[in-house]
Amino acid sequence: MANSEYDAIVVGLGAAGSVVTGALSGAGWNVLALEEGPWYSPFRDFHDGRAERIPTGLTYERDSIRPSMVKCVGGSMLFYAGVFFRLHESDFTTRTRSGCGVDWPISYRELEPFYDKVEIFTGASGSSDNVFEVPRGPYPNPPHPVSRGSRYFADGARKLGYHPAPTPMSILSRPYRGRPACTYCAKCGEGCMIGDKSSPEMTYVPAAVNNGAEIRSGHKVLTIETNTAGRVTGVVYSDSEGIRQKAASDLVVLCGSALLNPTLLLRSRGPAHPEGLGARSGMVGRNLMCHTGGRYMARFPEEVNAYMGISGGINVQDFYEGTPDGDFDRGYTLYVSLLPSPPATFVSWYFEQNDWGGKLMDVMGSYNRMIRLAMVGEDQARVENMVYPDPDDTDDEGFPRPRVRYVRPGSEFSRYEHAMAVARKICRAGGADDWELYHISNGSAHPLGTCRMGDNPDTSVVNRWGACHDVPGLYICDGSAFPTSGAVNPALTIMALASRTADRLIARRTG
Repeated sequence: MANSEYDAIVVGLGAAGSVVTGALSGAGWNVLALEEGPWYSPFRDFHDGRAERIPTGLTYERDSIRPSMVKCVGGSMLFYAGVFFRLHESDFTTRTRSGCGVDWPISYRELEPFYDKVEIFTGASGSSDNVFEVPRGPYPNPPHPVSRGSRYFADGARKLGYHPAPTPMSILSRPYRGRPACTYCAKCGEGCMIGDKSSPEMTYVPAAVNNGAEIRSGHKVLTIETNTAGRVTGVVYSDSEGIRQKAASDLVVLCGSALLNPTLLLRSRGPAHPEGLGARSGMVGRNLMCHTGGRYMARFPEEVNAYMGISGGINVQDFYEGTPDGDFDRGYTLYVSLLPSPPATFVSWYFEQNDWGGKLMDVMGSYNRMIRLAMVGEDQARVENMVYPDPDDTDDEGFPRPRVRYVRPGSEFSRYEHAMAVARKICRAGGADDWELYHISNGSAHPLGTCRMGDNPDTSVVNRWGACHDVPGLYICDGSAFPTSGAVNPALTIMALASRTADRLIARRTG
């Protein structure tokens, strides 16, 4: 095995890893970023919607969730819809405010400048008039035009006394820093071929390359190495030819996701860490969260062509904090999503829980008149929901594969049912003449937790800066560090946390 030394090694180049790599290399650091997946070019690989996605290697216990994720340079954001919410101020103090979950070790105000920083760098589009968010300055770009379907949804919400607002997006509403505005082709989830979606491969990764960072795709990190004192010394990885290599550094930043970080940590054993890295608290892999999700479909008297545009549209957060009479903790966000397109894709979605024959023909005849609503509901962390190494299932390297154990309690479905009832009322008030629930998601999006952030090393894995409590030189700053999930897409918060950690590392080394 060859040895080489770097100022920092970043493991995983998704939402968090790309931000860290761009920031550290921009400060003049010699950075190595290792990504197991391929390095796609949106302009080369997405033209036919068939970009090959490598297996995640995850296994699941019976009835467990099947979270969606992608291994590649840029991470799952390459194939996400572009929704770019901040967490609410209350999300950081749910134990104090609502008596559930745990309080974060940091406040909204501590993260706010990094929200600003990421939004400016990526060119986020949105409006600052959401009454449920902390008052803030303007977005770098204005909100996207409101589609006809979103307008009907907003009208219905206002009639019921709710407070609809444009959904913030990491998609350009106008040209910005050399990139074009969105063309509303509705292919965000298949990889943006235009360059207007501000996912990492169009923003932080090019910046990191220009800064001189060394990015290696197709390289799988096998273990994080430590010395007899327990301090990080580097990583062992399998290169694109399957040959084991070593890279040396006294700083490793782990950004491999809430689903993959735990098994890497627990198999990285050394003299000072016989049970694995960060294992002292017993919290590595535990407290897995995945947002409660669902889809609702409504039909209007006239065509709305909801298969065009962006997925965010208009959102309603009136029940973000929960309901006084609800039997669930915390709440949810509702927003207008894209209708799956082309129609053949929509048919495959509809088949999941509905009928063939005349019912299907009726639905397809209404395709141009339908809108689809999405719900993101907060998930409560539970120690029994976890990712752990499966000793009975090993990968090609001989290491146990990560196995997911997750059961959603009945209260989570109560939140879901409440959201779908509200969606039905809004659509009816907006003029819909038919509506139908057609997809229940058992937590298939946004895996979070498993390496919780906290001030107490007995109940958390990393501190408020992402530093592992018991492994000097190891940082974790992706979604696995979330103490609570909030009720919005986590991409922006993941990137803001990564930016905050990177600034801390730079300040400590230069100060």
